[in-house]
Order: sequence, then C-alpha cells, then structure tokens
Amino acid sequence: MPKFYIFDGAESAVIEADSPLQACFRAIKHRFRSIPVNGFYKVSEQGFETHLDDVVFSSGEVVQALLEMMYKTKQNKKPKNDEDKD
Repeated sequence: MPKFYIFDGAESAVIEADSPLQACFRAIKHRFRSIPVNGFYKVSEQGFETHLDDVVFSSGEVVQALLEMMYKTKQNKKPKNDEDKD
C-alpha cells in the first residue's frame, strides 16, 4: 500500500492508503482535528514539499466524496427483505 503525505494548510500526516482520496479520508478520521472550510488537501507520494504530480483536493470535494461513500454504504446495509419493513 502506498504512503501518502497529506497537508491541509494547518495539519499534516503520513498515511498508508490505496489512493490519494482514501488517504484524505484516513487523515480526517484518524489524525486531523478539523476539516478546513473553503480549504484544501495537498496529497503527495514524495513528501511534504511541492511536486509537479501532487494531487490537490478542495475540502468541498473531499467532504462530498465522503458523504457519497457514506450514503452508498448505508444503501448497501438495507434489510434483505424490504417488504417486512412496510
């Protein structure tokens, strides 16, 4: 699993994840104390310095993706027989 360096303008973390977006999720959940409003997440596999191939997500993009993932997870946990709930 690759190692990612995540910086949000105030906090930083080094996280193992499958993708840059997953690294942001894990940093928010396990390391960061807050989510920047109108902020950003800079994600790199090379370090905290700036690199040409760094990925930058707006905080809005990360929050939206997190909400979509949570919604999909919730939808997959529906009871097997929905008719019993009517």
